[in-house]
Amino acid sequence: MNVGYFTHQQKILFIKFRPKPGLGLNYNKPMSIRKTPLVNGEYYHVFNRGVDKRDIFTNRDEMYFFFNRMQDLNSTDVSNSIKLKRKKHKDSVVFGDGERLVSIVAYCLLPNHFHLLLKQESDQGISKYMQRLGTSYVKFFNQTHDRNGSLFQGRFKSKNIDEAYSLFSISSYVNLNYKHHCINPKTNLVKSSIFEYLSTEMGNSICDQNEIENLLQESGGLERYKIDIKTASISFASNKGVSLSMSDFDF
Repeated sequence: MNVGYFTHQQKILFIKFRPKPGLGLNYNKPMSIRKTPLVNGEYYHVFNRGVDKRDIFTNRDEMYFFFNRMQDLNSTDVSNSIKLKRKKHKDSVVFGDGERLVSIVAYCLLPNHFHLLLKQESDQGISKYMQRLGTSYVKFFNQTHDRNGSLFQGRFKSKNIDEAYSLFSISSYVNLNYKHHCINPKTNLVKSSIFEYLSTEMGNSICDQNEIENLLQESGGLERYKIDIKTASISFASNKGVSLSMSDFDF
């Protein structure tokens, strides 16, 4: 499908009246062994939640440990990733000499689950990245809480994003996921990349800035993107039985 024929309003209407499969996420569906390998250069919506719907983040220190590991472990250079050898370079942090496993396009961390929008950059990049991230965080969490056993509800889930308008819709879904759950990011445990898109957290950015710029350009600029994602979010929330209006957004 040539998405160039779609206006931004048509994309919103498509989302509202014919949601893409996978946006009504079924966390309870068992995760089978992956039959089709994830493909380099393609985008995926990756998500998981706590086992038995339990919280995976109980305080900001835990959420920021996970957030920092999202950056620390994103390298094919395993030794330097594990040792976390850092070299400051202007406003970014470089880890070792390895290539990135993934490009992070969007994310939203909530108390009992998370959503990531990732582009695979190297062979088995997403699988390796999520395995490292999960192992590192579960070890930290279990030691902190003096517990054993699983924390996440099985292996991570992933949905391929194969059309440009879907990339827009998933970025909307991920960036504003906290709105669909009526969680105030100012008073609750929320970490969302929407604030990187709005340039209010550029000093603490882990998203690929080229990916953000391309997405904003495709959407008609930042101001157009802000309007469209609010419209899309209202539709997503409505599907969950949550009523939102444009005035419910503070940007």
